[in-house]
Amino acid sequence: MASLLEYLPSAEKGYLPYYLFLVSIVAVGNSLQPYATLHYTRRIYNGLFVPNNALPPKTERFNPEDSTRKLKPASSTGKDAAKAVDQVTPLAGRLFGTYTFLAGIIRFYASYQIENPAMYQMALLTHVVAAVHFTSETLVFKTIRFSGPQAFPFLAAYSGTLWMLLQYHHYVQ
Repeated sequence: MASLLEYLPSAEKGYLPYYLFLVSIVAVGNSLQPYATLHYTRRIYNGLFVPNNALPPKTERFNPEDSTRKLKPASSTGKDAAKAVDQVTPLAGRLFGTYTFLAGIIRFYASYQIENPAMYQMALLTHVVAAVHFTSETLVFKTIRFSGPQAFPFLAAYSGTLWMLLQYHHYVQ
């Protein structure tokens, strides 16, 4: 056990390096699963959608298929509920997995170089980007209905952001 402790980041100044190390390992593990199955990604992005028939028809300057609003949230009751599909495609899952892997790598390096301003700021930004992403998917795009599976990503994004903002001057001189 003592030999394993040698490889952990130093906690001489506090526990934030351990937190970054832990969330980096979790992120790398979570980044691999969308390459095998979409099941877990669908547990986070659980919104159902139908085509948005309110878009104007295709013209020389506009194609409804290129619109970011081509789908709209399906009503939970009504005739469109039976035709609703989720937006988690294999491509979306792999993109999410790739971002998660990248965030994990940045957090891993920051856990060992916590005093480096650039590494600290990059790790902080991975948390900010995640917080903005999950919040916008919940409030703006409606692909997330907050429940149990969504708790950890929100908690990690917001607590990591807050903790790192509050502790910046403690770690970075």
